[in-house]
Amino acid sequence: MDREQRKNRRRKIVRYISLAVFLLIITLLTVKAYPYVKGLDFRNEEDREKLLSLFDRFDTFWSIIVFVLLQALQVVIAIIPPIQIVGGMMFGWFFGAIFSFAGVMLGTFVIFLLVRFLGRPIVEAFVSDKHLEKFAFLNDEDKLIRILIVLYVIPGVPKDVLSYIVPLTKIKRRDFFMYVMPFRIPAVLLSALFGQSLMSGSYVLMIVLICVFVLIAVLGFVFREKIITGLKTRKKERKDNE
Repeated sequence: MDREQRKNRRRKIVRYISLAVFLLIITLLTVKAYPYVKGLDFRNEEDREKLLSLFDRFDTFWSIIVFVLLQALQVVIAIIPPIQIVGGMMFGWFFGAIFSFAGVMLGTFVIFLLVRFLGRPIVEAFVSDKHLEKFAFLNDEDKLIRILIVLYVIPGVPKDVLSYIVPLTKIKRRDFFMYVMPFRIPAVLLSALFGQSLMSGSYVLMIVLICVFVLIAVLGFVFREKIITGLKTRKKERKDNE
């Protein structure tokens, strides 16, 4: 078995395990939550109040811990849908954003340690060859912090994929978490705000936020490849000049 076959086999195993973990979590949460949310209608203010009262019945400390861990798991296993909206529903936009960002930081930190310890094989198990090739220019980029900030700000760039690729570069862990990761806050904040508006029935705010999400998505779709290509070209020209 050659290297390419081993890599594909390892990638399939990791994805199957990730999918199994995701389905197990979803099943457990569904079984646990179904008796409480059965028959509730988000359009009805009384039903929204009932759901909020259910959140209040759970121990605050453990609900925070579980939520942060789920958010961290979402970063590590990218197939899990983003749960920042749930954070806004449970804790409000402010604390929901704080707890979501804490989970994002924790998950990214775990990835950073795993990649630095296990090396490229763990990255190849989670990241496609297409993405590895696209972001290969980061490996010997001099102004890496600035470039990463740009990438994390661009809508549509797969941030969880970058979380696996970045530890392969020469960036220091302290610099990455101190200077780059804070640029994930705006997206987390918007999602948490959407979650709170969903629970409060603020449909005007929800429509505004949906429009913002759509606009961001369109801008990301239109410009992300151009910006990434521009970054690659800039690096190539600088190397040629040297």
